[in-house]
Amino acid sequence: MTAERVAGRLHVLTQYAWPDEAPTGIYAVDVAEAVAATGREAVVVASRGSYRAARRRAPAVPIERVDHRPGGRGDLLRTLVEYRSVTAAFARYIRDRVRRGDTVLVVSAPPDTPWLLGDIRARGARAVYWLQDFYPELLRGVLDPPRPVRALLAGAFRRALIGWDAVVKIAENLAYEAPNARVIRNWPTLDLGAPRPAVPKTALYSGNLGYGHHVGRFVARCRELVDAGYTVTIRADGPGVARLPPWLPASPLLDDLDDLARSYWQAEVHLVAGHPDIEGAVFPSKLWNSLAAGRRVVEAGFGARMRRELEVARAADFRTHLPRWVELLAAP
Repeated sequence: MTAERVAGRLHVLTQYAWPDEAPTGIYAVDVAEAVAATGREAVVVASRGSYRAARRRAPAVPIERVDHRPGGRGDLLRTLVEYRSVTAAFARYIRDRVRRGDTVLVVSAPPDTPWLLGDIRARGARAVYWLQDFYPELLRGVLDPPRPVRALLAGAFRRALIGWDAVVKIAENLAYEAPNARVIRNWPTLDLGAPRPAVPKTALYSGNLGYGHHVGRFVARCRELVDAGYTVTIRADGPGVARLPPWLPASPLLDDLDDLARSYWQAEVHLVAGHPDIEGAVFPSKLWNSLAAGRRVVEAGFGARMRRELEVARAADFRTHLPRWVELLAAP
């Protein structure tokens, strides 16, 4: 790959971006800003949809919005329509705006974005895929198809990824293994500020409680904490919230970042959730804020692979993760 190609513009495609609070959008902006700080031109390309509101500073890189059909979080059919429309809008953007020598970094939302590779190749650009979620596995949290159907879906997804220049997984447990795969773990999405003391015997879960989480295992872990004398605070959104028992009510997520940081410091224990049957699908990005606060992390619903990844994450120096992205995107 020539120096001209490496030095081109960076386009980071993500379904959600500022002012939305979706973690994928936050990470997309972080990478674009870090690359722009080296003197290279970078732009974030996003939909006009919204995942979660918050009040976060405006990015130091431009955000370009693509036009698409709107959907609706919580409505599966409308969500699927929006997914397809956003991916089609990304394809139009690539055809219209990407030039030879550019790099296109695609975040794994919507789930059909691996098939954008042909559009990127046609423009003579470098193609990097950011695997935040392995969707054929995540689908099982919504509707678990028969094993042969699952194998067909997973095979199609992997074949779509195999031709990318690099596929970056956020965790080792994600179910994609190939020569172009590598792991760059996530990092804290909050500036927690100066350390503050924890309130004894308190526990916090803050974030999405969705299809990638086993609600029964999560409730059982909360019961263990309550029986041990802890006060458990749940601030969450997602379809799993409606399945929580009356003794474990959920409050809305905090949209003020100072209040959110304060909540992370106040809790003595931080809960992270997973699903033991689909542990190749996701890894909780919220973990990194908990590790930055130095709080005790209690997992709920992790299988063996996710527990191994949790131990690696506990020992990792997350300050090195974003620089690794800058290095990767600069490399031939």
